[in-house]
Amino acid sequence: MKKFFIFIFAMFGLMLGMLAMMYNEYIRAYEAAHHRSSFPEPKENLLVPVSTRAYAKAKSWSEKSPLSKQQIKIYLTKYGMYSEYISQSAVNKLNIDWKEQAVLRAKSLQRYRYSKEKLVWQLINVELFTQEEADYAVEHVNFDWKEDAVKEAESYANGRKITKERLLEILVENRKFTQEEAEYAIEHAQVDWLN
Repeated sequence: MKKFFIFIFAMFGLMLGMLAMMYNEYIRAYEAAHHRSSFPEPKENLLVPVSTRAYAKAKSWSEKSPLSKQQIKIYLTKYGMYSEYISQSAVNKLNIDWKEQAVLRAKSLQRYRYSKEKLVWQLINVELFTQEEADYAVEHVNFDWKEDAVKEAESYANGRKITKERLLEILVENRKFTQEEAEYAIEHAQVDWLN
């Protein structure tokens, strides 16, 4: 009798497992069909059905790290294997101030001692924030760009013999610090100058 109950419970467990797999396949097929249907692509403020799983992933990623709206969408389509439509819908449902996300991301990038111009470039071209969000971020991070230029000068010259002129050129042309910030860095950096 004991073996009979074990057999029954095992069969019940297998049936539940099969039902869960079928349900999962149904959801994936629904999402795929939903994207292929004649529904219009969602607009920013349009209420559209959203996959609960896609939304949960988007929310999780946004809570772990300050990401742009576009990056979360890319993660959903590339790694989550969701359609463009479902990914866009999930991102649209997030209740996030994207400008504040850009500020948080800019602060997390401070360790790289970007100039203001380089930071804007990084936020737009790598982190995929909009121009407006990136501009907002650099105006609200309260970085001391001159001190960042000093740290960058010291870091670059560390262990190297370099002239003031060459380092000034690197800070302005490559690192995109302003002339004033670069000159301040040359004056205040603790560097063993070549000349």
